[in-house]
Amino acid sequence: MTEQAKTIAVVGASPFAWLLAGLLASDHSRAIVLLSPPPNPHALRPLPSLSFAPVTRPETWSILMAHAKPALRRLSRIVPTIGERIDMRVLARSAEAVLALGHMRHLAEGFRYPVDPMEKDTGGTFMGLRDVRSIDASALLGAAPSWLSASNVAVLNSMEGLKIRRDGSARFGATSIDQVILADDEAILQWVDADEIATFARIEHWAGIETAPQRHARYRAGFDLDTGTVFAQSGDGVVRAAARNDDGRALARIADCLALDPAPRLAAQTSLTRLFSHDGAPVLGPTRRDKMFVVAALGTLDLILAPLIAGIIAERASGLEAEWAAAHGADLRQPRREVADFHPGLVAGGAQ
Repeated sequence: MTEQAKTIAVVGASPFAWLLAGLLASDHSRAIVLLSPPPNPHALRPLPSLSFAPVTRPETWSILMAHAKPALRRLSRIVPTIGERIDMRVLARSAEAVLALGHMRHLAEGFRYPVDPMEKDTGGTFMGLRDVRSIDASALLGAAPSWLSASNVAVLNSMEGLKIRRDGSARFGATSIDQVILADDEAILQWVDADEIATFARIEHWAGIETAPQRHARYRAGFDLDTGTVFAQSGDGVVRAAARNDDGRALARIADCLALDPAPRLAAQTSLTRLFSHDGAPVLGPTRRDKMFVVAALGTLDLILAPLIAGIIAERASGLEAEWAAAHGADLRQPRREVADFHPGLVAGGAQ
C-alpha cells in the first residue's frame, strides 16, 4: 500500500486536530479525512497556545527547543500573524511547587532561555520568562478551512456511520479508513471507554473564561503550579483562562493566577471536560486494549508539537523523535518513569 493510498481519519474539533490533519496531508502526502463537528459560533475562543509549559525533564526541553522555531515558521505560512512575543510568569506557593519552579529556572538557563530571577510577592514565588511565543489558536481556526481545502483534506461535519474496528482502523460509509487518530479530549471521551481512558488519563471538570478587553499586562500569560490554572492575554486585550472547577472554585483560582488590579470584567464562561495523564507527560499512540490512536495531555504546547506528531504518525520521525514517541505511549503503565514530569495542580499529595 502506498503512502497516499493509506487513508487516515483525524477526529476532533480543536485547533490541534485541524492543524494535525492539514500537516499530514500537506507535509506528508497522506490521504486525510477530518471528522469534526461544525464550529460553534457561540463558543468561547480557544486559549492561545504557547511555546513554553511547566516541564522539568531535560529531554522535553531539548525536544521543545529543537522544534519550536521550525513549528512557528510552519504555522506562519498558514497565518502570517499567528504568533507574537510576550512575557509570562510561573507562580508557586507550596514547597514542592517552589522546588519545581527552581528546577524549571535552572533548565531555562541551561538552554539559554531568557528567564528572570525568582521573586516573591503576596501571591507566592514566581519567575518571569521573556520572549515566549503566544500562538493565536482562533486565527488558525479562521484560516484552516481554506488551507485544509487547498491541502485536499476531506472535511466531514458528521460522524454518523463511523465504525471503528478493534485494530484501530475503521469504515465510514463506503470508505475504508486505515488509521483513526483521536486528536482531542472530546474525541477521546466520545470513542474510548472510560475504563480504557483511566489507564492513561484522568477526567477533570474545568471552567474556561473570557474577559472584556483591557490594557496589556506586564505578564500576558502564566501558570499556577499549585492549581494548574493557566491564562493568556491575546493581542486584542482579551484574557482567556482555565482552571479546575470540580469544587466550584475555578473563578477564585483564576483570580489568584491573574493577580490583576483592578480585576478584569468577566465577559463569558464555559464548562470544560479535560484529560490529564497520571504522570504529567503527553500521551501518544494506540491504547492498550482497543488500539485506538490517541493524542492527549499536550497542554499549551499542542500547536508547537503538532509538526513533530504529524511526522511521527507519518513514520518520518528521526531516531530520537521515534524514541520520544515510544516513551510516551498510551499503552504503557503509568507512571512512565522515563518521561514522568511535575504535574501542575497535583502537589503535596493532592489537588489544590
